Formats: sequence, C-alpha cells, structure tokens
Amino acid sequence: MLPITLILLVVTSAFAAPSVTVTQYNANDIPPVPDNGKPSSSIENAFSVLNDDGDSNIYILTIRQILNDMANQADSKSQSLAVGQAIALLGELVYGSPGDACTAAELINAYTSGNKAATRAALVNFIQSLVANIDSFVQLILNPNSVRYSSGRRGNCVGGGRNYNFEAAWDSVLSEADPFLSSLYNEEYCAAKRLYNAFNIRSNNVGAAVTAASLSPVTEVVQKAYGSLTNLLRAIGNNGNVIGAAAAAKVELLRSV
Repeated sequence: MLPITLILLVVTSAFAAPSVTVTQYNANDIPPVPDNGKPSSSIENAFSVLNDDGDSNIYILTIRQILNDMANQADSKSQSLAVGQAIALLGELVYGSPGDACTAAELINAYTSGNKAATRAALVNFIQSLVANIDSFVQLILNPNSVRYSSGRRGNCVGGGRNYNFEAAWDSVLSEADPFLSSLYNEEYCAAKRLYNAFNIRSNNVGAAVTAASLSPVTEVVQKAYGSLTNLLRAIGNNGNVIGAAAAAKVELLRSV
C-alpha cells in the first residue's frame, strides 16, 4: 500500500513565509485508468497493481510508456505487440530478486540464426515462460510476500542469457515496423539497448524479455491469444476474476503456439 504524497504550497501574502501542507493518500484509493476500448488502460492498470516502479530505472519506465503508446494505436499488430511485451516485462519485475534471461536469449539467437527448427523449439520455451509469468501474477495478488521474497526463474545458459544477438534481432523488428510508427520502434530500440548494456541483472533481463517479445513469431502467438490476454490484464487492474482470467489466458497461449 503505497502512500501518495501531495505537497501544497500556499503563499498567504506577498511578504509572509509560504506554508506547506503535506497530505498522504493510499495508492488503493486512486481509481484505475478508465477503459478506453484499447489495451493501454489495461496495461497501465496492471502495472499499477503488480509493480510500484520503486526499482525501475528510466529506461524501463521509458519502455512502459512506449507500450502505452503502442497499445493506443488502431492496428492489431501494435496492440498485440504491446500486450505481449507487457506480460514479458512484468514477469521480470514482480520477483524480489531477478532470475536470468535464458529463454529470451535462446529465442533471439535461434530466430536470428535462421534455423527454423531451433526457432520453433525456443518459441515454445518462451511462450511457456510467459505462462509462468501469468502464474507469478496470480501468486503476487494472492500472496505478495511469496513472490517478492523469492527469485525469478533460472535456466542453464552461458552468462545467464545476458549476451545474445541484440542488433540482429532489432534489425528484424525495425525492418517489419510500420513506417508511421518508426519513431516509437526506434525509441524502444534505444531504451532496450541501454538495458542490454546495463551492469545490473534485472535491467539485462528486461532488455532481453522485451527484445524477444518484439519478434514476429511471438507477436503472432499473442495475436491469436489477444482476447484472453487483454482480459487478464483488465482483471488484474480492475480487481476482477484474476484466477479465471489467468487460466483462460494460459490455455490460449499454449494453444496458439
């Protein structure tokens, strides 16, 4: 329960010292962002519930805003891209201690190598990691300490997945981007590159997750499961039936891969 502090500065006269009033509000008292018919409101509300931004650096916050902008676009690809990235990103933020980026790095390297069989296997693993993210969201809501005092998932790869074909992956993403949205894609590329080159593990993991979730095979899966995934985000942000929405989203993700 985060306190929201408002500081009111009042000058009573031209010569008097200003008086300051500090008022605290509970974050739970702030209503969710109204539903605008696009996934941006659901994404924003889900972030507000699952993450307090306390340890999010400026580049993670930049990507969060880009997701909001992407989700507000009219086309289904942009909206699906935002939803998929939101679930991948939140999965890296909910744990008290970060895990690694093995599944994201595996997919990125396989896809950029052009090996279709390896890409298929890595895609299945990455979608399963999104399913595991959904489980962690439910657990965080039901029993926050069980997630906040635990570590993220760990695989078995060199360097914890912190080194992968970053530039080749984003070359692919940018080449498939809508020219009218090139500024958003380029801004996300720059933020993701900062996270890729960062010295701390959580930033590296976020950069890998966002990069992997930007690849077209992932977006295609998310597009097929889009309805159930947005329902999940909406349920999280609006105190809905998260357990039921999570179960449906997991089924659709696994069915769509």
